Amino acid sequence: MSYSEEVTEIAVGVLKRGGKVCLSLRQKTQSFAGLWEFPGGKIEKGEGIETALKREFAEELAIETSDWQPLITIPWRYPGFAIRLNVYITGSFQGEPVGNEGQEIAWHTIDTLDAQLFPAANRGIITALQLADQYMISGDFKDQDDALIRLDQALNNGIRLCQLRAKNLPEEVFLQLAKNAIPLARKHHAKLLLNGRPDLLNLLPNADGVQLASNLIYDYSTRPIATNKLLGVSTHTREDIEQALKIGADFILLSPVKETSSHPGVPGIGWQAFAESVSGVPIPVFALGGMKPEAVVEAKKRGGQGVAAISGFWPN
Repeated sequence: MSYSEEVTEIAVGVLKRGGKVCLSLRQKTQSFAGLWEFPGGKIEKGEGIETALKREFAEELAIETSDWQPLITIPWRYPGFAIRLNVYITGSFQGEPVGNEGQEIAWHTIDTLDAQLFPAANRGIITALQLADQYMISGDFKDQDDALIRLDQALNNGIRLCQLRAKNLPEEVFLQLAKNAIPLARKHHAKLLLNGRPDLLNLLPNADGVQLASNLIYDYSTRPIATNKLLGVSTHTREDIEQALKIGADFILLSPVKETSSHPGVPGIGWQAFAESVSGVPIPVFALGGMKPEAVVEAKKRGGQGVAAISGFWPN
């Protein structure tokens, strides 16, 4: 969106209970009729996001809410108008949601949410809900057994989003490692992506997706994998981010936020530049480069999904 066009600010609330979220069905008299949405509405002049959410949920669902926390901000342009979805999440509410304005209300399981049943701008919300806030990238290992032991340890430690990266391995060795790693991740209800080209999914269809390196993204002009798989894209510049969006990335990694031991002397962009970049991206963004688990809080405060790291998560 250009800075000169008028943007309608909308507060969107994700009401969560267990592994489900509360949705409302848009009515026949509304645009996008028949599609599901996360409740919310326009932010009134002089109104804060949390105040708007409390008001909207009282009006629309007849409940009192509290403790709203930011999830993702989504700038979006539909034909003829532009919006910005300020999306917050909470599990704190009193009462039972009802369709106070005649709309259908239902609780839906997060893992089964289908973006095709929502207005297009909601895609990033669904991805943010379905992804963890810690993204582990596999590091060094001695052999396949060692790699699997380390992966299992990380999964036991709570990692639920993994990238299998072993660029120095011959392809046949990497494929064998991946074949054993995928069911291990599945056992822990974790998602495992493969670092490499999209055609890896032809050989390993049970993987959850691929992570595309920044030097490969310009080889594609459209989304290179099916929509039922995750497409992560590594980025370093504004141009990289724009290309990632062009090819339909589900989420991106932005690096380096801080200087890393693998690239000494290369300064990080810092949290302020990270936040500025994230503000224009309608999909989840992970901070990469010098990240530790405790940086998740800062990343979220800056508008990110969380952090990605090798040494921060890969067991020694």
